[in-house]
Amino acid sequence: MDTKLKSIKYSTGAKVAAFVVVWLCVMSAVGSAVFLLYHQDIVENKSYYDTYEFKSEFGKQIYDVVEFYVKLKSEANIRSSGEAEDIIRNNLSRYYGIKKTLPEKINFVYYLHNNQTGETFTNVESEDPVVFIKKQSAVAYYNQWSSDHDNPVYGDIKELLTGTAYEVYAAVDTPLKPGDVFYDGFNEFIKIKTRTSYVMALLAASVILAVAALAYLLVVTGRREGTGEIVLSSIDKIYTDVHSMLVFIAAVISVAIAGTLSLSINNPVAIFIIALVFGIDVIIGLSYVLSMVRQLKKGQLLTNTLVYKIYEQCFNGKPFKTSALLLLLGYGVVNGVLFAMTAGSAGGFFIFVFFVIPFNIAAVYFAARSLSSLSQIMDAAKEISAGNLEYTLDNSKISAIFSSFARDIQSIQGGLKKAVAEAVKGERMKTDLIANVSHDLKTPLTSIINYVDLLKQEDLNNEKANQYISVLEEKSARLKQLIEDLIEASKASSGNIAVCTEKVDLHELVMQGCGEYEEKLNKAELDVHISADDKVLIAADGKHMWRIVENLLSNVVKYSLPRTRVYINVAKNDGCGVLIIKNISAAPLDIPPEQLTERFVRGDESRTTEGSGLGLSIAQGLTSIQGGRFNIEIDGDLFKVIVEMPLWQGQ
Repeated sequence: MDTKLKSIKYSTGAKVAAFVVVWLCVMSAVGSAVFLLYHQDIVENKSYYDTYEFKSEFGKQIYDVVEFYVKLKSEANIRSSGEAEDIIRNNLSRYYGIKKTLPEKINFVYYLHNNQTGETFTNVESEDPVVFIKKQSAVAYYNQWSSDHDNPVYGDIKELLTGTAYEVYAAVDTPLKPGDVFYDGFNEFIKIKTRTSYVMALLAASVILAVAALAYLLVVTGRREGTGEIVLSSIDKIYTDVHSMLVFIAAVISVAIAGTLSLSINNPVAIFIIALVFGIDVIIGLSYVLSMVRQLKKGQLLTNTLVYKIYEQCFNGKPFKTSALLLLLGYGVVNGVLFAMTAGSAGGFFIFVFFVIPFNIAAVYFAARSLSSLSQIMDAAKEISAGNLEYTLDNSKISAIFSSFARDIQSIQGGLKKAVAEAVKGERMKTDLIANVSHDLKTPLTSIINYVDLLKQEDLNNEKANQYISVLEEKSARLKQLIEDLIEASKASSGNIAVCTEKVDLHELVMQGCGEYEEKLNKAELDVHISADDKVLIAADGKHMWRIVENLLSNVVKYSLPRTRVYINVAKNDGCGVLIIKNISAAPLDIPPEQLTERFVRGDESRTTEGSGLGLSIAQGLTSIQGGRFNIEIDGDLFKVIVEMPLWQGQ
């Protein structure tokens, strides 16, 4: 029972699920918090009329009305004000702008009265506008000395009324009618207010779940399922200090991206990118924390740092590391002592000439020899990495300080040699096996085919027997073709095939192939379009080129979507004759192009077609042994084969 509980407790599935839960909850909690902060004005106020947004819009509309009737008044008044031209232009622009928006003030009602002249401006139809306005929920009163409304954003309304006898009453008519910013703002307030309770519940639930799942992860991370043994993950191989630096860099990059996109915060694309970056950061951060916890449990949090490793290698590592450090320290100490003697002695010049200079010359000489050894080792590593496994590194010319390094490089070279030899041997054995088995299969298959022919000559008078003979004939013929294709594919891939280079007219060869396959192409309901240069002469083996063209056309017939077009193009390009065949595949091509040239791979994964999966492999092998290039490109269902062969030098 205890074992079963441990298995469940430390199971990989449970850890992954907990990780996902933490990630989702953190994303949800941060999203909820951002939502509440973004709508803080609505969250904190119970009524729409108490929000900053309403008060600022209300104050703006009061300011516009007062400015229009008290300050601007009319176009004539503005032009005769005696102000500068730019001020007059700005005032005219304001005048016409406010005049245009006055009819749009559906829920905003106002009453301006000049106590001296009796002049009145209002959009209230009631007989007593003041009484009507005072009955509304949001009311404001202004004169040049006082006001009962706090305008948080817009200009000072009392300043506009200074020196005038105007008093202003303004309100928002309720219930709100659709058609202006107050109605839209009220609806938005109700919508956000309704969502707020759900968001707060989601925030609380996300925090609780995240804390619980994270606590579970901190306990079980690194524990092996069933035994509880501490095991490290692949990410824990990164040095702790390097890992910390990478996480810090990722955080800085993320902050930079968020800061850049914050100016476009209302853009959905910017919001998506910020959310995506934050989601990736959460994954990185959580992975980092769990990695630190695993290493802490394993007891290697401090020892798995680059600084510690350098320290360990310098003082507890191989002789090369220790001797190099000691030599550097010794050089510095001796030089320091010699320069101190030079400066503090009467014979300083003598000491400098006969001790300091020779000592440093000797140090440079030995350092140059050591660097020369390092250069030879680097050259050997470069040659080996380029594939020259026979390169010889002379150990007699390598200084003792780098001898261990040289032996390691030689060990790598020997290992690579062995691996390459094993790979070549395996490939050769595979090719020989295919060839031998194919030849061994041909003998009994020939007997089967012969006996089928003999049975066909007998008068069986049995319809079912005749059907069985037809099936045997069809399948044996197909098996024979498969064996022949397999032998040819093996020869082509191994290069074990004779090539007789001659002048071949690629255009003529393609036309001949299309003629041979005309009946099959018509039966497959394919419309072939050929475009070609007049003469494209290539240097190739005519027999092999014919097989390439034949295989490509056979591939078209077998795998093209009926009632589609096939495009064949023959041209010259950069010293090569190029054959391009494009067709629409009947089956979805959801595999990489390079995989289609492997043996027994077909685009039709259901294997309902008659192909063997060797045609493209044979075509690629035959192209390669003739010094050409064979490429496949896939774009959706469009299948494109490109064969490039060197041009005949005589044309």
